[in-house]
Amino acid sequence: MMTNWIKPGSTIGVIGGGSVARLLVLSAKQLGYHAGVLDPSENCLAAGVADWHIKADLSDEPACLDMAMKSDVIVYESDAFPSRLVENITRTVPVPQGEELLAVSQDRMLQKAFLESVRVNIAPFATIISMDDIREAVNSIGFPCVLKSNSTDERFKAHHVLFSEEDIDASERFLSQGTCVLEAWIPSEKEVCLALVKNSQGDVSSFAITEMKYRDDVFHQAIAPAELKGEVEQEIKRIGQVIAEELDFVGVMAIEIFSTGSGALYVNEIVAHPHRAFHYTFNYPHFSQYEALIKAVTGWPVRVTDRVHDTIVMKVIRTDEKDLAYTQAQIKPDWLFTFYDNETGLDAEEFGHIVVPTKQLKKTLEQMSNIFD
Repeated sequence: MMTNWIKPGSTIGVIGGGSVARLLVLSAKQLGYHAGVLDPSENCLAAGVADWHIKADLSDEPACLDMAMKSDVIVYESDAFPSRLVENITRTVPVPQGEELLAVSQDRMLQKAFLESVRVNIAPFATIISMDDIREAVNSIGFPCVLKSNSTDERFKAHHVLFSEEDIDASERFLSQGTCVLEAWIPSEKEVCLALVKNSQGDVSSFAITEMKYRDDVFHQAIAPAELKGEVEQEIKRIGQVIAEELDFVGVMAIEIFSTGSGALYVNEIVAHPHRAFHYTFNYPHFSQYEALIKAVTGWPVRVTDRVHDTIVMKVIRTDEKDLAYTQAQIKPDWLFTFYDNETGLDAEEFGHIVVPTKQLKKTLEQMSNIFD
């Protein structure tokens, strides 16, 4: 998919208004572009930095076409934007990320079929429509296992872990959302993420493999580069290259992968846009995933590197941690703080992020834990 150069001074429309959209808009402006956003929330994080804001649901086709009329190129940063709308928008304005990547990322069954077609390892799974399907599937998948909505939309991110037959009845409320997927539970040592860039010439490059840390099933911390054995690191890069080359897109995508203690790798999820685990690239090391996406979709030559000089720790600042973060910003001159907006971002759980380049990872993690935990 080739992209003609869309010069600075042109307008980029961003579908979605979260933290990724905010950092995309700021990166676009730094390169000399105008930027508008489409998001249903008047107080979305990107609204305060965008040139204009269309307040509408991401599935509102007339609103999306209105954005297309105001823009020279469209990008999406949310799984809530229906992939079926891409084709209609491209009749008016380019959407270089394309429909295929988004469609594969939004539908777990379609995603698993794609991953199997490119011979990538995934957890054993079954399609679930009824309670009887669950009872039948656990006989082959076994316990523990996890029930997920077939949609990867953030609004349906909740999942249900089954440890025994006693947990099956509690699965019924998840089926009300529609088709689900039951997956074997992978006893992973680490969950890592690889962000890849594909430019308009089809060249693929990647950022450093990053370890993701969760608290109460919510992403809150990243460590880059992830500490991995050499052969595991090379296999993750190979998997990423295969997936990125097989999908028709220009821009940035990410792949979440479980790494077990034995070195086995299981792809968990494909993300069709910049990933929050790579927020740290906005601050370090001088070239971000957001700048990479803007340059890729507007036709600049772009290639990123996975080399970093220090270990990077990045922590998401939750809204309820803002006062702690403000205090640390006054006493930690070597920590890099990015605050999103405490006025327009009233609806957001994310208030910003902290990036700490360090040569003493254990000490830095202890410091953060003592402050925020």
